[in-house]
Amino acid sequence: MKLVIASHGNFANELLKSAEMIYGDMSDVPAVSLMPGMSFEEFTKKASEVLEKSGKDTLVLVDLFGGTPSNVFSALTRTFGHQVVTGLNLPMLIEVYSTMKGDPTFTAEQGVKLALETLQVSGVHTNERLDG
Repeated sequence: MKLVIASHGNFANELLKSAEMIYGDMSDVPAVSLMPGMSFEEFTKKASEVLEKSGKDTLVLVDLFGGTPSNVFSALTRTFGHQVVTGLNLPMLIEVYSTMKGDPTFTAEQGVKLALETLQVSGVHTNERLDG
C-alpha cells in the first residue's frame, strides 16, 4: 500500500513534519498542497502526477470533505482506483503509516477502516477522561 496526504495550504506538509517528530522518517509519503492562487487544473495535475507514481493500492488522506483536495482526489478515483478518506489528523496519519510499514500485506481498503477508526477515537474530552 502507498499513502498520500493532501490539504489546503501547508497543512499536509507541516503535519508530515510533526508526524516525523514522533514516528521518524516518512519521506515516502507525498504531501499535495492546494496553495492560494493555485487553479483547480494545476492542483488536479499535481494530484494526478502523484497518483501515477503511487499505483492502485493507494490511500489518500485529505483534510476537509467537500474541499478542493477532497473533490479532486475523489474524482480521480475513476482513473486511478485509489481510496480517499477525509478528516486527516496527526493520530490518523501516524496510525495508518506505522501499520502500513509494519505489515507489507496491509491494503488501502484496510487503511480506510483503520483511518476512520482512528479518527473516531482520537478526539477526547480530556476533562471527562480525567474526572471519570
